[in-house]
Amino acid sequence: MIRKICYSDRDEYIKMAEDFYASSAVSHPIPKNNFENAFNAAISGDPCIKIYIFEKNGETAGYAALALTYTTEGGGKTVWLDELYVREDFRGNGLGKDFIEFLKSDNTIKRIRLEITPENDRAKKLYSALGFYACDYKQMIFDRPIRS
Repeated sequence: MIRKICYSDRDEYIKMAEDFYASSAVSHPIPKNNFENAFNAAISGDPCIKIYIFEKNGETAGYAALALTYTTEGGGKTVWLDELYVREDFRGNGLGKDFIEFLKSDNTIKRIRLEITPENDRAKKLYSALGFYACDYKQMIFDRPIRS
């Protein structure tokens, strides 16, 4: 089952997000406060973020965090699949594939974009099988300095 996150998911979401950012699926850790901020934004209805919870057999099996935007290049509404995490005990059950198909079923979405680390062959294989292809852009970012 795929459902929007609710307030009672807070602790499980934060634990899963910590596990995700401690894995080889990402290139660096992030401050725990970022998980709290993402959760609070999603719960409050911020239009830029949605978080979904995956359940299997009544257990929380994973989550996905989406950033929502519009791109001229993509021709409309674009979903940035920022995080997709499936707990180890639930991997291999098609939950990641099911979530991608869930997104693809929304005809208002014109583009789904994501990033993977070069060594994440499992993710690359999954996404390639689902019709994703490499984008030759090199990303650059600007992070606002944290003020104390």
